[in-house]
Amino acid sequence: MSSRDIMEQIEGYERIREEMLVCRKYGIDYTVEKGHTARLMGLLHPRAVRLRVGTVVRETATASTLRMVPVDGYLPPFQAGQYINLFVEKKGVRTSRPYSISSAPHQTGYYDLTVRRVENGFVSDMLLDSVKPGDEFESTSPAGNFYFNPLYHEKSMVCLAGGSGVTPFMSMIREITDRGLDRTIHLIYGSRADDDIIFHEELKDRAARYGGFSYTPVISEPSKSCSELSGFITADLMRKVLRDTNSKTYYICGPSGMYEFCMPELQKIGIPERRVRREMF
Repeated sequence: MSSRDIMEQIEGYERIREEMLVCRKYGIDYTVEKGHTARLMGLLHPRAVRLRVGTVVRETATASTLRMVPVDGYLPPFQAGQYINLFVEKKGVRTSRPYSISSAPHQTGYYDLTVRRVENGFVSDMLLDSVKPGDEFESTSPAGNFYFNPLYHEKSMVCLAGGSGVTPFMSMIREITDRGLDRTIHLIYGSRADDDIIFHEELKDRAARYGGFSYTPVISEPSKSCSELSGFITADLMRKVLRDTNSKTYYICGPSGMYEFCMPELQKIGIPERRVRREMF
């Protein structure tokens, strides 16, 4: 069968061909106008997004979640694991900080930004102590490549979090469990104190209700009443809680020192660097 025979089997081919001949005859150009794609992308992912604080939820003594709603009625879509740069002005200084979105992509009406206090933090102190519902901010559109890619990553995910590094994983966990996606995810969450684990109750609840999600908190300075595992995220601990460490993609998010500590531990259990994704702050 010739290429022309194939094209004639396509519905509407003859009508389209005739219209093309007419356009050529009269010099009519129906191609997409210059800049159309760029303008469309600008609408979907604007350079600046105006946000308003809807609610403020205290998560722990050192962390709160700011629920940001759109001022203009539209929020750009995002992948679970991405972040925005939030612009703030303090003492006449305009600056920005990156914050991972902790809500899930299907929760389209808002971005949840979970902020943890940083010692002598220029921005975190203001966001935790002064911000109230109704306050307005500006941010970038969502960005970053710290998310699951089905073309390259295993469906079995191991997430190693430290402190507020749990926030991008919370977005992934909510998306996977709420939508019943065909993936498994095991969160190993390192925290200094057992009373400072962000999302602890929700994580326990989701682990109890969803078979594809497992949750292991690890406390470095546990209280006397703590019943969780103590210590650090070591090779021995990962062997114990994961059992099968192969055929998985590993994600690390936390302070820079966490990556430096965890990479040698992952190498001890035979995980090559190409199977490790990281997001540092």
